[in-house]
Amino acid sequence: MTIDTPNAEERRRAATEQAAAWLVAMRNGRLSAGERGEFVDWLRESPVHIMEMLRVSQVDHALEAFTGWGEMKPVVHTPDSVVRPIGEGLRIPPRRGRFLTASQTIAAGLAVVVLATGGWFALRENGAIVRTELAERREVTLADGSVVSVAPLSELRIRFTADRRSIELRKGHVLFDVSPDQRRPFVVDAGTTIVRAVGTSFDVDRGEGAVRVTVIKGRVLVAREDDTSGEGLARDSAAPDRVQLATNEEVVVPAEAPMAAVRRVNGAAQAAWATGTLVFEDETVAEVVRRFNLHNIRQIQILDSQMALRRISGTFKASDPESFVAFIRTTRSDSARDHPSILLESGRQ
Repeated sequence: MTIDTPNAEERRRAATEQAAAWLVAMRNGRLSAGERGEFVDWLRESPVHIMEMLRVSQVDHALEAFTGWGEMKPVVHTPDSVVRPIGEGLRIPPRRGRFLTASQTIAAGLAVVVLATGGWFALRENGAIVRTELAERREVTLADGSVVSVAPLSELRIRFTADRRSIELRKGHVLFDVSPDQRRPFVVDAGTTIVRAVGTSFDVDRGEGAVRVTVIKGRVLVAREDDTSGEGLARDSAAPDRVQLATNEEVVVPAEAPMAAVRRVNGAAQAAWATGTLVFEDETVAEVVRRFNLHNIRQIQILDSQMALRRISGTFKASDPESFVAFIRTTRSDSARDHPSILLESGRQ
C-alpha cells in the first residue's frame, strides 16, 4: 500500500479548486444549514483554505465589477481555423444579488473561524500556542514555510530564533513538513524525547506513556535525555539514548523504559491522517477506536473486551466512523448477533 503525501504546491492547488467549488455553490443558491457547517469546517482545517477563499472571492468580485463586458464580441472557430467575431457584443446578465449573498456567506464563515481560533495568522509570532479540540484538525504554515498538521486534542508552542526553530509538543499528534534551512535546525521537544531535523517530513505522536517518531521523507535525529535543549543531538547518534531515522523508519521512546529498536514502516500511510484518512496495519480494535474517536464528535464504544483485542488492517475515512462500525459488525466470527459488541454514540456526555 502506498499513499503519497501532497506537497505544499499540491495542497494549495487543491485548496484553490475547493474554494472555487464553494464559491460556485454559493452563487447557485443558498446553502443549507448543514452545508454552511461543512463550509466552516473546511475553513477551519487550514489557513491555506482561508487565504484561497479570500483570493478567489477577490477575483470574482473584480470580474463582477468589470464594466467592459459589453464591448467584447464572442468568437467562433471556423473550419479553416480562422477565429472570426460573430453577432453583437457579449451580454453578461447582472448577478449583484447573488454576489452579495455569496460574499455574506463567506464573511460569516470567516467570522466564525476567527472567533473560534483567536486568529490563525498570529502563528507567525514567537511563543504562539496552537490547540485543537475533539474532531478538530488544523494545518498551520509557519513563517519559514514549514507546514505543521495538527491532529485533534493536541497542543504545541512555536518559537523561532536566529539560529533555531523550536516546537514544544505538549500533547497530541503532529505531522511536520520542514523547509530546509542548514543554518537553523528544526527541533521538536516532546517531553523527554527530542527530535532534530533540517529539511524533512516526520510525524510525532506524544501519548501518555511514550513518544512515537516516524520519518516520511529525509532523516531526523531522535534522543531521550535530560538535556531538553537538544544540543546533545549533535553528539554521536550511535549512542544508546539517541538514534538516526531515515525514510520509512520509526522508533518508540517509552517514558520509563529503554528506547525501542528502530523498525521499518510505511511512513506515508502513518501520516495519512493529516489528509483525513486512517490507515491501520495489524492494530487492535481498541487502538483503531481510540483514533476514530479523536476525529469525530460521534464516539464509538466497545462493549466486548475480546473484540477490543482483535487485530485488524484497513483504510478508512477519518470522518466516517459508521463505515468502521459496519465493518466490525459484518466481520464478527461469533454467533451472538443479538448482543452488540460495538456502538456508535451521538457524542460524549
